[in-house]
Amino acid sequence: MIWQSRGFRLLLTAAIAIVLLGAPVPTAVADEANQEIIKMMIDALKSPDAEMQTGAIAIVREIAGPEVTKALAQELPNLGPTAQVQLLSALADRGDALALPAVVEATRSQDESVRIAALKAVGQIGNVSSVPLLAERAATSKGVEQKAARESLYRLRGPEIDAAILQGLGSAGPDVKVELVGAIGERNIGGAVETLLKTARDEDRKVRVESLKVLRVVGKPEDMPALVNLLLEIKGDSDRTEAEKTVAAVAHKIEDKTRQAAAVLAMLPNVKDNPNRASLLRVLGRIGDSSALPTLRTALSTREAEIQDAAIRALSDWPTTEPVPDLLKVAQTAENARYKVLALRGFVRLLGLESERSAAETIDLYKKAMELAGDAQEKKRVLSGLASAKSLAALNMAAQYLDDLPLHLEAESAVVQIAQGVYGSDPQRTKEVLAKVIQVTKQDAIRRQAQEIVNLIERFDDYLIVWQVSGPYTKDVQARELFDALFAPEQEGQEARWQAMPAGTTPERPWLIEPDKVQALAGDNRVVYLRTQVWSPKEQKAKLELGSDDGVKVWLNGQLVHANNAVRPAEPGQDKADVTLKEGANTVLVKLTQEAGQWALCVRLRTPDGGKLEGLKVEP
Repeated sequence: MIWQSRGFRLLLTAAIAIVLLGAPVPTAVADEANQEIIKMMIDALKSPDAEMQTGAIAIVREIAGPEVTKALAQELPNLGPTAQVQLLSALADRGDALALPAVVEATRSQDESVRIAALKAVGQIGNVSSVPLLAERAATSKGVEQKAARESLYRLRGPEIDAAILQGLGSAGPDVKVELVGAIGERNIGGAVETLLKTARDEDRKVRVESLKVLRVVGKPEDMPALVNLLLEIKGDSDRTEAEKTVAAVAHKIEDKTRQAAAVLAMLPNVKDNPNRASLLRVLGRIGDSSALPTLRTALSTREAEIQDAAIRALSDWPTTEPVPDLLKVAQTAENARYKVLALRGFVRLLGLESERSAAETIDLYKKAMELAGDAQEKKRVLSGLASAKSLAALNMAAQYLDDLPLHLEAESAVVQIAQGVYGSDPQRTKEVLAKVIQVTKQDAIRRQAQEIVNLIERFDDYLIVWQVSGPYTKDVQARELFDALFAPEQEGQEARWQAMPAGTTPERPWLIEPDKVQALAGDNRVVYLRTQVWSPKEQKAKLELGSDDGVKVWLNGQLVHANNAVRPAEPGQDKADVTLKEGANTVLVKLTQEAGQWALCVRLRTPDGGKLEGLKVEP
């Protein structure tokens, strides 16, 4: 038949163009042509020819008119599963609600793929009546079908949808109620807090927990007093934990960080029972507002066990290192052994946070932690924390425990993690420690990681990859003009703030230093300065090789030794300069400008004839 020929789609398209886009024709003729086109599409959809079906579906999406929607919706149950799935998608794209009854009926199909396609279509053409269907199906189905029902519930559009979701909570069963509450969060329904405060007190725990989670999304700073009151009403420990998280999450929405704990601090003096007082103290720890520290420090000295326990946990959860001295004191002096352990664990956790301490000060604190650790389990925790301290001192400390039988596994892991961040500062010492790990470890993954680092060291050990960075610095000028602009690091007597510069941000090019990969530095038309120290065993001539993106200036021991106001991608060895290293420490300062796009630097020192320089050590 002609409907099954390859020319079917061209013929059908031409017919549509005549009826819908072409010259004027009598109404009766147009209606007859429309009916013929609909018949042709239905015949094609029923055809076993996949190409015919696909062509018809493409036309369904384009041809307009309610009579087309009605005819196709009526024919939907007469098609095979594959054709039904395709037609459901096309009907959804048409956006015509006339198809909704047929689509809803398809959600009850025996074929899972048809049910899923129908549920997705409801999300596009559904209305307020679709809310109970989607919520019930989300509650009772699983896997892909459940996901389709949920996404459609979240996607439904219309002025009455949000109100229907809120209203449906009153009569819904627990599982459906959970889905409706989840939809409130996904749709970020305004004005839902009062409703959620009620469902957070529901008889069903799943409903309560979901309500508390969604309150984190829709709750606002002005809701803090109501949320604190809700927390104080909760009795069960698991619900209490969720409520504490909710109060802290909403508190973090308060822009003034010094006021985030105000609602909790205001309520605390009026709370007399210890479980609720302890709960509020733990919330203060989750919030991390410095104005709460005096309250927590006072609670540390109480004789009430539950309050003291909560204060220790709150300080241990703190987002900054401020409570480090407090926790150390508890770990050193507490009479209760459990408090000692809790404080020590919190102390170790906070040592891993970013701070202004020097590497030496940090290692001294880790040594105190190791001395306070009462058994192997606690010592393992200290070693796990030490792994985040990227310094040679940390590497050497971890290496001391490689021969300690109860601790050697954690020591091996810590050594490898630390080595990944510090191998450029002393390649030889790092190789020595890793060589021991490779020799003694029984962990194949650790051996493999250690060997990969050794291979990198041997391949790139003359690149300078350990730096401190200062900046970014900007002025209202173009990047090429920034090249000669003076900023604090190159001005005598000016103070500059320095911090560690991440290395190895591109694993396949570990020698590349990339400021654009650091969020606090990234941007256009700006400058950073990088500095490090190179220790030479003797005075010797050397060749400085570098690549930059973009402009670069280099000072060695205060003397400008190279300058190139370039705009280019960075590649090794783009520029070369003859320099003389003095015996001992040599300070290297680099100015790197950025116009736009990538931003990178690579630097290494070689002998004058391009060979390897032996005995160099690098330390920022």
